[in-house]
Amino acid sequence: MTPELTGTLLPGITRDALLTLGKDLGYEVEEGRISVDQWRAGGADGSLTEVFACGTAAVITPVGAVKSASGSWPVGDTKPGAVSMRLRQTLVDIQRGAAPDVHGWMHTVPTA
Repeated sequence: MTPELTGTLLPGITRDALLTLGKDLGYEVEEGRISVDQWRAGGADGSLTEVFACGTAAVITPVGAVKSASGSWPVGDTKPGAVSMRLRQTLVDIQRGAAPDVHGWMHTVPTA
């Protein structure tokens, strides 16, 4: 699940690519809302096992713990998760030419 675009998140290329790759890899992909209470409860009951942030420079940055004014809690076992790392590796492989770019994302930049 990723937050839906409500005007406070940038509709980024990396975000879009990860949503597409998630579907390609057979994951159920959803855009929606999750409250802090749901996030905390999911961590406590084991239904939320990994979280990551994404962006152009970071690609994927796993989140091991959450800290807020109302407390803190770990995410999963606090280590990068298998889904996060599989998505990251798939995207990086496409970027580096080690995997086919079936979506036509890569463009050759002519040299002078």
